Amino acid sequence: MSIKTIDKQIKGSEGLAKKINKGAEKMVFDILQSTQYSTPIPSTVRELATNGADAQREKEMAIEILTNKAKVEDYYIERHGEQYSDSNFDISYYNLDHLDAENNDILITYKENEGTGYCDVVTIHDYGVGIGERRLEGVLELGYSTKRNTAENFGAFGLGAKVALSTGVDFYTIETVHNGKRFKMNCYNYKTDFIVPAFNPVAGQANPHVVLSDGTKVHYVPTDAKNQTLISFGVKKHNRRDYRDAVEEQLMYMPNIKFKRIAEDGYEREENIHPKIMHNSDNLIISDTYLFSKPHIVLTKDVGAPTGVNYGFVDFRELEMQQMWGPIAFKCPARQVINDPDTGEEIVLQDGVDVTPSREKVIWNENTKAYIKSVIEAAADEASEIVQEELQQTDFVSWLIACKQVLTKADSGSVLGRLSNIIDQEQLKPKFGPDPRLKNESVKALFAGMKVEVITKSRDYGTGEDTIERNAIENYSQLRENNIFIMGEENHSKYKDMYLIHECEGPIICIKSSEFNSSFTLDSVENKKRHAKRIAKRARVLELITESTHSRNYDSIEVNEEWLEEYKDEIAKAKEVAQFENITPAERRKIEERMVAYTFRHNSKHWHASGSDNHYIRDKIEPKVKDLMKTQRITYYGTAADDEKLMVACGMIHPFAPEIRQVYKDMPGWRTQGEDDRMFFFDTPAVRLGSGEFTKPTTTTNDKGEVYHNTNFDWDTPQIIRVSQSNVKHISMNPNVKHIDEFFLQLTPNGGYTMDEYAIKWYTADKMKGITDKTYLYCLKDINPDLFEKYQDVYNASDRDMRVSQWMKDTDIFPMVEKIVEMHNFCKDNDDAAAIQQKSRELFILDVPEAVGQDQELMDKFDELQEWSEGVHTLLYSIDQIGYSPNTDHDLDQDLIKEIKVYLDAKGRLDW
Repeated sequence: MSIKTIDKQIKGSEGLAKKINKGAEKMVFDILQSTQYSTPIPSTVRELATNGADAQREKEMAIEILTNKAKVEDYYIERHGEQYSDSNFDISYYNLDHLDAENNDILITYKENEGTGYCDVVTIHDYGVGIGERRLEGVLELGYSTKRNTAENFGAFGLGAKVALSTGVDFYTIETVHNGKRFKMNCYNYKTDFIVPAFNPVAGQANPHVVLSDGTKVHYVPTDAKNQTLISFGVKKHNRRDYRDAVEEQLMYMPNIKFKRIAEDGYEREENIHPKIMHNSDNLIISDTYLFSKPHIVLTKDVGAPTGVNYGFVDFRELEMQQMWGPIAFKCPARQVINDPDTGEEIVLQDGVDVTPSREKVIWNENTKAYIKSVIEAAADEASEIVQEELQQTDFVSWLIACKQVLTKADSGSVLGRLSNIIDQEQLKPKFGPDPRLKNESVKALFAGMKVEVITKSRDYGTGEDTIERNAIENYSQLRENNIFIMGEENHSKYKDMYLIHECEGPIICIKSSEFNSSFTLDSVENKKRHAKRIAKRARVLELITESTHSRNYDSIEVNEEWLEEYKDEIAKAKEVAQFENITPAERRKIEERMVAYTFRHNSKHWHASGSDNHYIRDKIEPKVKDLMKTQRITYYGTAADDEKLMVACGMIHPFAPEIRQVYKDMPGWRTQGEDDRMFFFDTPAVRLGSGEFTKPTTTTNDKGEVYHNTNFDWDTPQIIRVSQSNVKHISMNPNVKHIDEFFLQLTPNGGYTMDEYAIKWYTADKMKGITDKTYLYCLKDINPDLFEKYQDVYNASDRDMRVSQWMKDTDIFPMVEKIVEMHNFCKDNDDAAAIQQKSRELFILDVPEAVGQDQELMDKFDELQEWSEGVHTLLYSIDQIGYSPNTDHDLDQDLIKEIKVYLDAKGRLDW
């Protein structure tokens, strides 16, 4: 709060000056010392610790000035007037012989004692300049400060030193040494008692004294100790944890703060209150703190200061900004202004955030909003520098691919991973090391003057034909290390494109010089220079891509004749199947006729009357082969040998699959087996359900014009079917019909391992099922709407009956599911390619670059809700009045909500 203007220019006539009524002086003293702080314990810790830090910094500045290493004007401005004169630098106050040049720590000690009342003792001990001379009288005065003319201190209002009185104690004690004199005093609301006696019984002589301006004699003890100050006061023992939390949460970024606790039995221990600092710049501090999961403000003395006081979470709602996440501290100095003595206009000396005079809270106004936005913008520049350091590739294509991967694959616990929570990746502009003129910009900007197309193929299974699609590249993620081709004069060849797609195992990228999309008239020297510059850039980009080991010349590629022959045969066969031509009459009949197959249904009579010990039993169906060959539904098939896998898949789909009567709405209840009778095949009804009016889709309209459909097939759960081996050949021609093994093991676009989306949904829901018992989280609707939305998402995803499928965890297939999830979690927390390779070989033998086994976005929300609930679960769980499903609509008692907010605030859960 340095260089703080504490007076305001009065506009208009002078008028009659206001003054404090003599009879109200004690009330004003109480307001300014005892009751102005809404959070007395955190305020006391913060104010006294920063006063100690200010004293330490004043000592350092004085030593530099006294030893001619700095000038007064390097640190101080000079202002006159009663409110500023005590803040001007006074060289006579300091003596190098008495300043401690070695010890710069501030020691906070909490001593636990037996007894009741204010029996514990807190002390704050600094080795700064000490209190002496005129400053002794300042202890008696509200508003007295020596810090208003420097940008190196936290304080300025002259109220903080008295803050201990706000905790309810009758007095606090100051023991201070200044230039060989040790003073001691007890400070009350309305007076200060100096308690060094006039006579020293140990020395057997009178203690010397100084005389204050009103003639009061203040005795002191001569000492050889260096200048220092120790402030102590009593504390009630039930506040022990509150003081510890206040020290750690507010002073975590001040490394010269030491915190020691002394137990009732005399055992002493120094507690580490400082997180590991991973990144400390002019604008940000990134650490491994577990206390703050969202951006928070660290109030610093000035721009770029390495340390500061933590002021808690940034209130993005007050700032009308989107909520951000991550343990990132925004460094914000206090906004510093002075008034022009001639015009009265406000002159901004330093931009920053505004805080209240009590320094308890940040004021969420436009000044604060503008400064925090500037910090976020600066964070993008810092991220670019970090990315720049990580991008050491000299191959241009490798560098482009790495640029995209650096942030998307950044470990969430790394500096870059945490920065990615608050910046837009599009803001990152790292430069290519071998040619800094080129930077990671949009694909449109980088490839200006070039035709860059993504070539893909697709098959129409109705005709058996393959078609080629060419679309402009959209982002760098479409680049791979083997799919880039530079085109010369030759035009595209369908078979060459097909061949390259086959060889590259996916889409290819073709690059060719072209015309610039946006042209401008070359009617000026400036435009001619701009045009020449972009031509040179295009040539350089093409040159670098051509030189890359990851690109090839399209024109020089020759299509492999053996592959071409096989491909043409494949297309011919596809056309035959599509048109039912050139097949034997027996095969045609086989395709046209219905086959006997089975889906499954839940065995509700498991273990007793069904005759089967399996959790699912076969349910006969009679689909047509040709219908399966054309089905648009994802369908997993297996034979008799795959029964267990098919049943496990049913178990995973079960919590999400519709009930029979949700599909066939008019189906009589006696034909089904209750809510666990789920649909695992939609294309044709099970034989047991019949083929009459209940399963045949019909639409009717009543007299009111209301349309009614007796069936509902709008479900996206996959189908499960068991077929005979003889039918596999034909149905497997449809890419939507897959072997059951693919339900449990599929490939990601990057060549990693994953599962069917419903296997992922099941595993995620199973992991999060505990959230359904925490219905007290409904109170977040009135306390933290953003967190309530996450509760809704997690609850809705996990509010399934998972009991019917717990048996699957004992099957032979389940370990594969767990391996994929284990790999998923390992890759999430690790970006070391070698470590990922080693883990992959340990789990799968093969090299797998990634795995997706659960919905990570939902799991992150679940983990946050779990973290929020820790420490408050027991009490909130006992309050029946807030225990509701998030999908219901209940108005909660607002008086109860107020009480809950007080409790959550005390637990650090309110400003989450």
